[in-house]
Amino acid sequence: MPVRRIVLLMFGVAAAAIAALIVWPRSAPQVPEAGTVIIRPAASAASSAPAPVPEPSASVPPQHSAVETAILASIGDPRAELRDVVTRRDAPQIACGEKRTARDPVFRRFVWLGHLKMLATDDGSPDFGTIAAVCREGQPVP
Repeated sequence: MPVRRIVLLMFGVAAAAIAALIVWPRSAPQVPEAGTVIIRPAASAASSAPAPVPEPSASVPPQHSAVETAILASIGDPRAELRDVVTRRDAPQIACGEKRTARDPVFRRFVWLGHLKMLATDDGSPDFGTIAAVCREGQPVP
């Protein structure tokens, strides 16, 4: 019989605890003490002002088009930079622009003929003008 008393006692205690939780008065919101920092979520306000665009980080490499990626791969210098790259609309395998590398920190004109896997850099000779003519729309493709 002592087991029966223990089980009944446990049920009684459990029922009293559940009843106490249900009936217990809810506590009133506490007033914060002076100097206490309260963090509340900000209400989202609709703003007509455009969101600021984050500046590209130096650790994030810039995105390049497929042609620019191929040009950079043909240069073979991980620090090479391109600017003003223009691809011919009638011959997308031809691109012209300016490049600079770690060995030559000055931007120099270039012509890239992807189908020939050729990259010509302006060395100041008159021959480059002949090669650069291929960059103009409508010129014959070599």
